[in-house]
Amino acid sequence: MKHRQIDLNLLRVFDVLMEERSVSRAASRLGLTQSSTSNALDRLRRSLGDRILEREGNGMVPTRAAIELWPHVQSAIRQIDLGLEALARFNPSRLRATFSIGIDEYSLTLMGAGLMAALKDKAPHVKLAFLPATPQQNAEELFAGALDLIIGPVWQAFPGLERAVLLHETFVGLADAGHPLFRTAKDGSGPSVEDYVRFPHLLVSQRGLVRGNVDAGLHKIGYRRKVAVTIPSYASAPAFLTGSELILNLGRRLAGKVAASAGLKIFALPLDVPGFDIAALWHPRNTASKSHNWLRGQMREVCSRL
Repeated sequence: MKHRQIDLNLLRVFDVLMEERSVSRAASRLGLTQSSTSNALDRLRRSLGDRILEREGNGMVPTRAAIELWPHVQSAIRQIDLGLEALARFNPSRLRATFSIGIDEYSLTLMGAGLMAALKDKAPHVKLAFLPATPQQNAEELFAGALDLIIGPVWQAFPGLERAVLLHETFVGLADAGHPLFRTAKDGSGPSVEDYVRFPHLLVSQRGLVRGNVDAGLHKIGYRRKVAVTIPSYASAPAFLTGSELILNLGRRLAGKVAASAGLKIFALPLDVPGFDIAALWHPRNTASKSHNWLRGQMREVCSRL
């Protein structure tokens, strides 16, 4: 007999019937009506091809087949119960797992090291595999189970996936500390739009020249900028900015990290540019997972300190 031929819910009924040897007492323990329990017993008999329990006087006596089957059912139910108990008392320090996280360079630079530091003491046996991905390009990998999470800037809705915003980012400008842009600013104020578009811009994009929020904002007020250089990674941006007249538009948090390590200067943009959300996406099948939920909580905690 194959397990798919029997309703596995009936095995719990079988276990209680074997203990009680009474349909009425079993029904009381299971929270079922007596007729429902009798129906369950009839279904068991049909599925197993055996009478299971026979009435004798005021009680019921198990058949030889039921006696032989019962220890296996008890063992299976016990294993399930132990698993559920372990899930309920989830302890991250005992968790041994590897989470595959799709993430873009921006988000990884912001939170990757902080997340690993948070897990070092709380979950020393957990491994994180960060893989290059974006919500826009790799969402299907969540449906396929190839990724546990995707983290990155979110510009659209993703039907069928869960989403949690980790932080909201705003844009600033970044340039060499000796950039002439800062000499033209008056009374300590930021640069004018005219000066901002007069100098060449550096763009970080893996897709080459693309129009974004900054270009849309400039278009609204009748200006255009000149993108002189496009590079695929933020890591090389300081080398292009240092000692040059290039300007880079960057999220405020990452700009702070880059400026502090490379001697660059941050300035407020002279136009209104919408910010963006960095969010975590995951498949609903992982929502109830204690370990997955705990990891998402650690991400939120790390991002709240950025």
